[in-house]
Amino acid sequence: MRAVSWSVLLVFAAGCGGEDAGPVQAVGSSGSSGSSGTVSTVCRAEPLVQLAAPVADARGRKPFGIVVDLRDSGGMRGPHPLKVVFSKGETVIKVLGDSAYEPGPVTLALDPAVTRDLETGGYTVTATAGCPAGASESKPGEAKAPLYLARLGMTQLDVRAGDGARVELMYHAVDKQVGNVFPVGTAVASRMAIGAGEADLDDANGALRTFPKPWADLDSPPVDDNGVVVEDGVTFPVSLRVGTKPDLVLSPAKTAQGPKGQLQPTGLGDAAAPPVRVAVEGTPAADSSIVKAGEPVTVRMAASPVPSVARVEQAFRWHFEAKAADGKWSEVPGSDQEVTVRLYGVLGNTQGTAAPELPWVAVVDDATAAVKGTANDAAGTRAALVRHIYEEMGLSYDRAQGASHYTAYAGSYSNASFRLARFLKRSSGSIVNCSDCASILSTYSNMVGAELKYTIILSGFNLNPILGIGATTFGSPFNSGRLSFSYHAVTSDDAAATIYDATLAVDGDTAPAEAPYMKKLVQGMSGTEYLQRLSGDPRAKYTYVDQTTSVTF
Repeated sequence: MRAVSWSVLLVFAAGCGGEDAGPVQAVGSSGSSGSSGTVSTVCRAEPLVQLAAPVADARGRKPFGIVVDLRDSGGMRGPHPLKVVFSKGETVIKVLGDSAYEPGPVTLALDPAVTRDLETGGYTVTATAGCPAGASESKPGEAKAPLYLARLGMTQLDVRAGDGARVELMYHAVDKQVGNVFPVGTAVASRMAIGAGEADLDDANGALRTFPKPWADLDSPPVDDNGVVVEDGVTFPVSLRVGTKPDLVLSPAKTAQGPKGQLQPTGLGDAAAPPVRVAVEGTPAADSSIVKAGEPVTVRMAASPVPSVARVEQAFRWHFEAKAADGKWSEVPGSDQEVTVRLYGVLGNTQGTAAPELPWVAVVDDATAAVKGTANDAAGTRAALVRHIYEEMGLSYDRAQGASHYTAYAGSYSNASFRLARFLKRSSGSIVNCSDCASILSTYSNMVGAELKYTIILSGFNLNPILGIGATTFGSPFNSGRLSFSYHAVTSDDAAATIYDATLAVDGDTAPAEAPYMKKLVQGMSGTEYLQRLSGDPRAKYTYVDQTTSVTF
């Protein structure tokens, strides 16, 4: 195939006055163009076609801009006839303008309504300029600019580790069956649903496809009528380690709807087409992002969308750019796309690597939303989760018996198991004890990578007045008024040297056993200080240290 030149072609028709004898000047006082006050009547029309880009999207989301720079090198002023047409070979498809204009830029547009059902491939924009009446010499001009008509769009976006890490996630109740799990740590983040025999970019009715919204159910992915997980037409959540600059892997469409609803190639990567690349918002475009139909393109984000522990509704936006013969890249009008992906910024996963210990979507969603960008380290994350559990979950201490409702021990105080699915549904209500709170805190914290283990304080020790979870006044956590614990479960990341406790708040002033009381959450308090504020009883000792809580359904 002959190589196509993308430079603008300028063609002049023969002048009606024979050989060019130079400009003819006439005397005049207004509209003069020379120092002697003369006005030129010589017309040499020289239009120049300037396209917004050398490629247009046939179903772009806005009109394609065209500017005709109407010049007259003879210097003649006045309205010049100008006709601009969009054509395929000798066939005129649309007259874009046909009027008279003063020399200067003339702005026109190619509406997507004209091009939406055309074949992809090469077209031409032609501008023909004439001369005003009364010209002593007339030399009309014509300019042509090639325009490649393509269909531009991605059908799939994946979010990968980039320079950091993508952390595993798991749905715990596929089709609402608790224990029926589906890991999504490697699932494609967002994918359009394309029916058999349909175009990649357009649905059966010819409507432009859009990316699906984030999947809202935190327990189960979508399933079909047979209970099988559906991955097409879904946008799954993605968990990234804090600070990760992810790789976005975009999959270009191969087919689009053409004339009479028939499938046709998008034209991306066609030998006759100018190079096209994708440009992701917030990341400099590069020649390495050249787009060809069906060949995935990888773009690394310039900045991390998760600089801290947070739940982020991240709108990934991109557009396409085309390269002209002079090497300049220009945005293709109306070629923008976007998809919103729910991202979780986490520190990692210190809970486990196999179900049911994998990070649960429902837990990570709640935990990252609670931290809401206030921390990018483990200590700050744990502190935020203490506050969330203690103040925001609507939980209350079991004032009748101090019994556990979601946690069980295997004989002694070791090997705790936490019935997480039951807790998420509040199957046993919102009444908890210290073992439950330690399980909730350690599990939530571990599932976002801020490691915690539990420690048991023994045994049979007196208490200072405390503010138990769900309580409004300092005092005994029990209806009986008893100020003592038979045991107490807390969490720590360093063998009880530092304590995190979501069960209660202590008195934070200099006299923790006496009124007045100053509420102080236990968010990384030294183990020694904690025992003094909690009890002051020498019988209170850290006994079962660095114990691990296992998750069950």
